[in-house]
Amino acid sequence: MSKMMTDYANRTNTIRLRRNKYQSIKAIIKIPIRCAVSTTQILARKLWHHRKYIGKTLFLYLITILCLYALRCQLPYSKLYKYCSNDAISFAAVKEVNDQRLLEAREYLSTLDASKTKIQYLQNGDSNKLRYVIGVVSVARRTDVTYKGQLGYLTQVMSKLHKVTVDNGATSDIFPFICNVDSNPGNHAEALELGTFFPNVTKSYSENVSAGHPTITSREQEKQDYVFCLETALKYKSDYVILIQDDAYPTESFYEVLEHLLKTKVETQIQRGERVTMVTNNERRLGWIKLNIPNSATNYHRNWFFFIQWICLTAVIAGISCLIFHLCKECKPLKSVHPGLYCSSTDKRKRTGYISSSLMLLKTFVYVLLVVWIIGRPYYMKLRATSPYFYALEPGTSCCLVAVLYQPSTLPGLINYLQKTTCTKQLPLDFALDRYRIEKNLKQYLVTPNLFNHIGFYSALNKRFNRNGAEFVHMFDSS
Repeated sequence: MSKMMTDYANRTNTIRLRRNKYQSIKAIIKIPIRCAVSTTQILARKLWHHRKYIGKTLFLYLITILCLYALRCQLPYSKLYKYCSNDAISFAAVKEVNDQRLLEAREYLSTLDASKTKIQYLQNGDSNKLRYVIGVVSVARRTDVTYKGQLGYLTQVMSKLHKVTVDNGATSDIFPFICNVDSNPGNHAEALELGTFFPNVTKSYSENVSAGHPTITSREQEKQDYVFCLETALKYKSDYVILIQDDAYPTESFYEVLEHLLKTKVETQIQRGERVTMVTNNERRLGWIKLNIPNSATNYHRNWFFFIQWICLTAVIAGISCLIFHLCKECKPLKSVHPGLYCSSTDKRKRTGYISSSLMLLKTFVYVLLVVWIIGRPYYMKLRATSPYFYALEPGTSCCLVAVLYQPSTLPGLINYLQKTTCTKQLPLDFALDRYRIEKNLKQYLVTPNLFNHIGFYSALNKRFNRNGAEFVHMFDSS
């Protein structure tokens, strides 16, 4: 009997412990649920209390989006441009802009003495004190019947290069040459015509069995042409080598800005208040500096550095806006922020004011964040192009080789690497360069804003016209 009573007592205690444990778990689970419900109720009351202010905020958001939507066709890099369909108009506008630029280039070249210009550049090529060797990689663009007229990209680029260097008094410091890599060089009439003004280097395919071979892809052919032009540029003694495509149109200030950046950011730097000459760091050397990146590829989500710029720009604009607002209000009632809030010397009123200011800053930050994101980063870059001192060297990206500045010391290794690498659609030329940079632990930078604009509406690589013609119409610096 006593044993049965003991077993019964043990089972009873076990059941009681399990019940207590279950109730404890249930109570623990109820705590966050009650907190969530309580917080939701408080938040709902707060939202209802400030319903007028929330309504005004939503109305401001709506008006802003409608205004930006109305301007969507004038903002080709904004998030709303995809809702604007004007391909036909863009094509006609691109042709008009290109024809005007080509006319100005030909008029400028007509004022030059062709033989004297070429002799001067050839004499520069024999010098050992060149600042830049500029190679222009060019092929003949054979368009279809939809484009009536000449594209003339190479004419525009070479004319602008000469004009900018003359304006900066640097004609004796550079050696520009046309690198004709067309599969049939004799048919590249534009390069042959410009050969009377500028040195012209032609790639010979007679000794290259791969020329025009059906097994050679367009990506591999592009790489071979690029290597040839790099090897040609390396034959001349210079501080830097610049290789650009024949549709990379230089900006008016490209030479001035490039000199400023190289002298203040690369060759010398400010250390402890003094300008010191930088010595070569064997651990991590400068590989190259990209002078152009497509504006469509500079949006804030494309790069971690661009994302940080987005946050910083938003914080600055929001902070200045809130500061101006409070300076204008001074000690007047802030009814638009919080009903019944007045300037007061009491601690309670001060604390309320601080909370209200923080909420306003947060709301302004979110508003500016969205507006800046919708408009796009290229328009912020346009503001920085107003002065050479606003240009900067930023971490480079793997995208694109429209215009690149190289240090001659890095070219032999790069050329050897590219000769051993086969480029494909999965591994284009710019990605191959990025692999080499990572393997050799080299630095790469990107100049922002662009020093060269991509004016090639017709792609020589893809043999077709680009779809987004607005990018070539709304060129930020086509002068």
